[in-house]
Amino acid sequence: MEKPSHVRAARKGAQGAAVNMRRRFLAFFLILIFTMLAGAFLLISISGIFPSGSSGMEKLFLNEFGHLGTDTSRQYGIASVQSVRLSKQLNANIASFLKREGFSLGDLKGHPEILEPLLNEQLSVLLMNLDATECSGVFVALDATVNPDIPGAEHSKAGLYIRNSEPNIGGMGSETRYLLRGFPSIARYGYINLQAKWDLEFDVEGQPFWNAPRDAYEANPKLALSRLIYWCYMSPVQDMNEDVMICAVPIMDSFGRIFGVCGFEISEMNFMLRHEPETIGFYNTVFMLSNVQDGKLRLDDAMFSGNNAVYKAIPEHGLMDAVGSVGGFTEYSIPGGGAYVGMSEPIRLYPNNSPYADQSYSVSLLIPKADFIAARNGESMKLWAVLLALLAIGVIASVFLARRYVQPITDNLVAAAENGAHEKTNIVEIDILLDKLRELRSKDRPLPDNLFEDFIARVRTLTPTEKSIFRLYAEGRGAEEVIEAMYISAHTLKTHNKHIYSKLGVSSRDELTLYIELIVKSGQEEEIL
Repeated sequence: MEKPSHVRAARKGAQGAAVNMRRRFLAFFLILIFTMLAGAFLLISISGIFPSGSSGMEKLFLNEFGHLGTDTSRQYGIASVQSVRLSKQLNANIASFLKREGFSLGDLKGHPEILEPLLNEQLSVLLMNLDATECSGVFVALDATVNPDIPGAEHSKAGLYIRNSEPNIGGMGSETRYLLRGFPSIARYGYINLQAKWDLEFDVEGQPFWNAPRDAYEANPKLALSRLIYWCYMSPVQDMNEDVMICAVPIMDSFGRIFGVCGFEISEMNFMLRHEPETIGFYNTVFMLSNVQDGKLRLDDAMFSGNNAVYKAIPEHGLMDAVGSVGGFTEYSIPGGGAYVGMSEPIRLYPNNSPYADQSYSVSLLIPKADFIAARNGESMKLWAVLLALLAIGVIASVFLARRYVQPITDNLVAAAENGAHEKTNIVEIDILLDKLRELRSKDRPLPDNLFEDFIARVRTLTPTEKSIFRLYAEGRGAEEVIEAMYISAHTLKTHNKHIYSKLGVSSRDELTLYIELIVKSGQEEEIL
């Protein structure tokens, strides 16, 4: 059905307004979405819920580094404290044994036959103390030998060295105890296996675990036992196939005479298993415990855990030097030109008044610089991907909401322009505007003469019967009155109404009545009646 020209013009104008209004709504929603995204991004960046870039990586690194440093300090602290307790227990037990057997400490060197039963009684003490720590081994070496007459006997010391076989790095296998030094009968008694490098006694020639605590005490006999704890990287067993750290402390009688050394071992495997760094977003992290020499990390004998391939690539000798910073991390260079990024902090193995207080140690969490840069770029890409996804969702939502809220407004504006009728939009301001427009249209005011030329021309196309029905409607007659006046049926009237509406370009009786009222107000009623 073709609409009158003035109606088409009204619809076209309304549609133009609707497009402009839709754009305004779209702009409003987009601004709202952008504002909400910016605020949310600012909050989560400040709170660290969604870390970004180097700052987020630094927080993850610091958190993991803190755990590793605390665990390492605790393990080594327990080993130091337990070494002092072990020394005191061994002193008391050995003194009790010698008294019971009618000997004194001075008789140890002259009566080697008592060494085996004496050490056998210390087995349970050693194992009990080993279980109280997180160490891989325990030992005691006495200033006596079973063979005082052989060459080099002054460097051969009787004792026990028991070691736990840690599960492998994958966590498979079970713990087994091995005897590295001591009488084989003691191994059988304690259900302990003999290790492949087993020997009867310790060779202490040039061994720091034996010499250093004794030398320190001789230099200052007033030092307390807890100040004579000594850590070293050299194993009491020559040619060991893995790195170890030894905690040694003298065994002294009540008169302050040293007659032995005892302590614990932390093996490389033990360190790896107990201080394995989490991936924290990086798969190539390495945790390291090392000496500090002239402010640099000494790689010789350093203990490592983490990615095996990475720390195996670090040279076994030389110094790792801090050369700058990268995004809140320290950059380190190593011999051969390699570069690592990470964090380091001191770890205290000695008290301030220890004769070894000048020996500094440090723990470090490291990652190859190339991996660090790749991970940092990956974090930035993830952040941008999330932001773009949120932006796309916001734009789609804005377009949808703009159309949903603008469409009923434009539809009602068009309806108001066509026939003055409209439905409620449930938007207060728009409903008030539409009601006001309808009120203005209903007021008695002159209208332009040429406004209804198209409608009047269409009235002239009606048949005589249709024109009679049209005039009755113009007089305000209802359907029943028209049927009675024209002597027709309701079905026939319905058919005539359909033809009249089609020819005049209206869709309802109300719209037809509105046109007639407007034409009457314009003073052109004689043109249609």
